Amino acid sequence: MLLDVSQPIHSGMPKAAPLAEVRVEPNLRISDGAQLDTSELTIPSHAATHIDAPSHAIAGGATIDHIPADRFLGPAVVSAIRRKPGELIGVSDVLDGGPALKAGDMLFLDTGWGAKFFDRSYYDHPSLDPELAQWLVDTGVKLLAVDFITPDLPHARREDGFDYPVHKILLGNEVLIAENLADLSTFSGQRVFAYAFPLIVRGGDAGHARIVLTDDVPAA
Repeated sequence: MLLDVSQPIHSGMPKAAPLAEVRVEPNLRISDGAQLDTSELTIPSHAATHIDAPSHAIAGGATIDHIPADRFLGPAVVSAIRRKPGELIGVSDVLDGGPALKAGDMLFLDTGWGAKFFDRSYYDHPSLDPELAQWLVDTGVKLLAVDFITPDLPHARREDGFDYPVHKILLGNEVLIAENLADLSTFSGQRVFAYAFPLIVRGGDAGHARIVLTDDVPAA
C-alpha cells in the first residue's frame, strides 16, 4: 500500500505567519482560446510539505541541490505521539510510539496535527525537546518528518531572541527536516519505507516535496 502524506498546494493554503501567501493562478487557458492550459505558482520555500536543507539554519550548510538523492529514500518509523499544544516531545515518546529506530532510518512523527491543517489549532502544536533532537543525531536518524509547521516551538510561544535550537541541532548535524506532512495515522506505530524527494532548487534552503510511504518494506 502506498500512502501520500503531502499537503496539496493551492492558493491561500495554511502557512507560517511570516511567510508570503501561496498563489496558484491561471496564465493561459484553453477556455479563453489558448492552445494549452498553463498556470503560475508563487510559493515560499517553507510553505506546504517541504524538506529543509542544512543551509536553512546553518551558515555555509549544504543547499538542497547538493544533497545526494539517496538521502531521500529509505526505511522509516512512524511513531505515534500524543502531546498537547506547547508540550515537548521527548525520547520516551518516540520509543513508546513505534518500533526501535536504527541508524540510517527516517523518523515520522504522527501527532495528529496533519488532520488539523485547515483549522486554526494547527498553528499551536507540540514541539521537540532539544534533547530528543540530539538523541536523533546520536542514533543516526537521517531525516525527521513532522505533521505540523516546525519541530521548534510554535511561533506564538517564542520569546524574544528565539534561536531555533531544534533546527540548529538537527540541520547542524545534517539530519534533514520535513515539515507540514498530512495525516500519518494509517501507518502510525509501524515500520515503513519512505520516498521523500524534494525539488532541486539551485542554492535552495528547502525543496517542496511529495512524500510517499509504503508498508512494503524491503528485506534487510
